[in-house]
Amino acid sequence: MHKKPLISAGIFLIIFLSTGNKAFGLNEFKLYPRQSFYSFEKSGEFLLHIPGSMRGKKLSVKIDISDNTVATWDGKQNDNIIRIPFTHGLEPSEYEVQAVVTSSPEKMLLATLTCKLLILEYKPNEVKTDRLTGGLIVNKRPFFPFGFYTYSPVDNTLPEEEIVKGFNMISPYQKITPETFSERKAYMDRCAQLGMKVHYNLLSVSGGGGVGSSIEGLSAEEKKERLVKEISTFRNHPALLSWYVADEPNGRKVQPAELEEIYNTIHNLDPWHPVSIVFMAPFINSKYYENALDIVMADPYPLPDLPVTFVGNVADDLKEQFRGKRPVWIVPQAFGGGELWSREPTPQEIRSMTWQSIANGATGIQYFVRQGPNYFPKSPSTWAECGRIAMEIAELTPWLLSDEEPKPVSSSSKNILVTSRVHDGKMIVIAVNKVNEPERVTIGIKGSTSAKARSIFENRTIRIEEGNLTDVLPPFGSNVYLVNTETNREVSTASLNNLIIDPGFEDLSTPGIPSACYARPGGDRGATYFLDTREHYEGDHSLRLQTPDYDKSITIRFFPVSLRPGATYTVSLWAMSDPEQRFLKTKKTTWRKPALINPQYLELTLGDFCSFWFVPSSEWKQYATNITIPDNYTKGNLILRMPGQGVAWIDQVKIVEKR
Repeated sequence: MHKKPLISAGIFLIIFLSTGNKAFGLNEFKLYPRQSFYSFEKSGEFLLHIPGSMRGKKLSVKIDISDNTVATWDGKQNDNIIRIPFTHGLEPSEYEVQAVVTSSPEKMLLATLTCKLLILEYKPNEVKTDRLTGGLIVNKRPFFPFGFYTYSPVDNTLPEEEIVKGFNMISPYQKITPETFSERKAYMDRCAQLGMKVHYNLLSVSGGGGVGSSIEGLSAEEKKERLVKEISTFRNHPALLSWYVADEPNGRKVQPAELEEIYNTIHNLDPWHPVSIVFMAPFINSKYYENALDIVMADPYPLPDLPVTFVGNVADDLKEQFRGKRPVWIVPQAFGGGELWSREPTPQEIRSMTWQSIANGATGIQYFVRQGPNYFPKSPSTWAECGRIAMEIAELTPWLLSDEEPKPVSSSSKNILVTSRVHDGKMIVIAVNKVNEPERVTIGIKGSTSAKARSIFENRTIRIEEGNLTDVLPPFGSNVYLVNTETNREVSTASLNNLIIDPGFEDLSTPGIPSACYARPGGDRGATYFLDTREHYEGDHSLRLQTPDYDKSITIRFFPVSLRPGATYTVSLWAMSDPEQRFLKTKKTTWRKPALINPQYLELTLGDFCSFWFVPSSEWKQYATNITIPDNYTKGNLILRMPGQGVAWIDQVKIVEKR
């Protein structure tokens, strides 16, 4: 049933250790566009990889496209990657880029480089890889995929059961056959309604491997025909995230050239979506497949025979190998009790494995494997821990996918892995316990001026003394500290008089969800209400509502407020939507242009005597109305619904008495 390794766990470790920690190609100049392609953008960056011997030396770079200089750079770089911005007015096409690197001021030629720059027509469902951060760009926003493998047929309720826990991606094993097309279309359509993305499995007609993916009796020509048809069918689907084409090819001795041919076939049909391959030990062999993929995945399954640090080490080695070139995703073990694995990970072990991977640079998580309600993993508490981490990652996405320079941090304990990320000038410190016992640690934070840090996921603050933060992490535990906790923001008089508690959704007592409200179902169990750090009008958060089907919205009932009879109040909020993410099914269309029916509207109600509705635009805008309170009405709840299908963001909800 599971992906069976072709070598034993003991040999598995020995081979990895004998091949890891050897950087490949780091003594050469290399040039890459920062994004896998550009579409609506008129500016971007090139990433120039320089040899270690060139760090700290003064260099000059000139970059040309079609004999026109589009970028120059002069200076010293202490990192292995130089970011070179450029602007363009290029039409969609593939362009040859030439770069000349010279020493400065000697003007000695050091390297002449070329690379391809891909400019595409914009598509609403396009997915780009960011080679610098390792993240994805989905719906023009940073996206950290956090999901799981599952089996086919996909249970009808699985997507809605997992989306409400914070998971944003699924990847079903499947056979690409005409008989099962309706099953595949059904789960794709449901995921599009929910806002969940699909890492689409093509193994049965592409590079092979995986669980139950083999189709007997198909010729190579028939496989290619099915591959082409499947891509042509789903390449414009809004749920599509990426194409998954090969499972452990290094273990099955599938040659890179074979997968490069498949990669080229897919990209000729659909250059708007990345291609992924997952690798087994020795994981560093994935470097030989670099031209056959856009995303590198690894599936280290250590427990119970190997330490949990094995997973973090794999992520660290792959990040070193592919930094600035390809995103790295990790497949943590979420199964056990058969084959070579005598038990499942505990909740604590799966937390440590996942967070070690992320701290070491993984920018995607896809657990193997989920089959609900309690088949894989068997332990509800273990899977609940995965959902808890999903909410944490959603909160931290802007930091984990930030291109701002991190600040140096240090750990007093060899058992505590620490790293930092910076977003919008605010710094977080990630700490992960690699051992199964409590560990006291002092974290050195160079240049810290804050007097305290906030433990984001524990709702507490910790003092920073002389640049050091001291804490105790539980066995295999993790923690994230927000160091820059104090920001200077102007507060308007209207905000001070606002009756709504937590109007900007900044209360993180329980991260990921709004605090001062109740939520009520609206007819679709997949309707969601999450806090979002990627979109906000003020502060760091907004409330994101997703209504899967018309008039089946979640209802948010804000904390009750006291009202003065006869007084007039202004009720207002800021809102925006993304019309391109709407998924309206009609008789004539599925995922193509939404029909101009059932507008995506939001509705605000105060008590039982006043309501107003509006259709949010694609940019932040304030919507307001005045309400006079009837006699004998002294207390009420503001109620928010979004009957219109789609996604919208809400911020700064206010009830202010007019004077």
